[in-house]
Amino acid sequence: MKTLVVSGHGVKLRVWRGLLVVEHSGSRETIPLAELERIVIATGGVSITSSFVRKLVGYGIDLVFLDSRGVPIARLYPPWITRTVESRRAQYLAYTEPSRRIEIAVGFAIAKLANQASFLRYLARRLGMKELMEDVEKIDRYIAQLYEVSAEPGPDTTKRIMGVEGNAARVYWGAYAQALPRDLGFPGRDRDSGDPVNMVLNYLYGLLYPEVFKALATTGLDPYAGFLHVDRSGKPVLVFDFIEMFRVSAVDSLALDLFRKGFRPRIENSLLDHPTRTKLIEAFHRWLERRARPLNWSRSIPIREALLTWSISLARALRSGARYEGFVERWP
Repeated sequence: MKTLVVSGHGVKLRVWRGLLVVEHSGSRETIPLAELERIVIATGGVSITSSFVRKLVGYGIDLVFLDSRGVPIARLYPPWITRTVESRRAQYLAYTEPSRRIEIAVGFAIAKLANQASFLRYLARRLGMKELMEDVEKIDRYIAQLYEVSAEPGPDTTKRIMGVEGNAARVYWGAYAQALPRDLGFPGRDRDSGDPVNMVLNYLYGLLYPEVFKALATTGLDPYAGFLHVDRSGKPVLVFDFIEMFRVSAVDSLALDLFRKGFRPRIENSLLDHPTRTKLIEAFHRWLERRARPLNWSRSIPIREALLTWSISLARALRSGARYEGFVERWP
């Protein structure tokens, strides 16, 4: 299944006899709709019709719109959701029970830190950087702290979880910087920084958000009702919670791979230029097809499939009351 990225201006999209027709500057290209999984519109000036949207939905094709920074501003997907009512009732009930809410929030956080430690352990072996093992040990100790937090919940538990996450993040990004080429001058993780690494990370995270949103919504969960992040009107806080488990596997590892292979983004007017964004979109969707082996699994699955699998697992855990085991990738 393909992902089509539309990043030009003056492009017209329409459907004819089961084919997607892409017209631009007098040229025309056709793609069988049966071969498409999603269409990403990464720029303005693309022309579509309501008839076009209806036919995409009929084929189960997602339509994603990004702003100039690569942040998703809209997504259309077929409303085929399973066990919605039962899953959402269980989700809302879990939120109102402090011990259950903390248990799930800690599960997300432990998976996040375990992925950071697993990836650094892999880099230490692959790059011969034994010094990274000291950082792995530090993150492992923070994971132990999260288990302690879950065992003794209190009114400030959420702040304690986020505090441990923050401490681990400083260790992780410091180690990550050591694996990057020196010419990039990565100052550390800062969403507001204009350096190339942070801008690329921001853009790629922006691409991951709609993938997580889709997985949660398709499973029947409410993307706007989270467990760790504070509820905010119009903010999909469950997406913010859930995405933490996949940042390393879907984005951090990709960005590092690109930079170490010589990729350097071009920046115009404090934004990534169109060719850079197009390259990142294409690389991101290829990376989601990368096969990863979850911890305690005997086989590997594509990252994109893992998003849905662990979303289904979350819905099932909520309905049954079972403990939720987060996604952790076992790097070779």
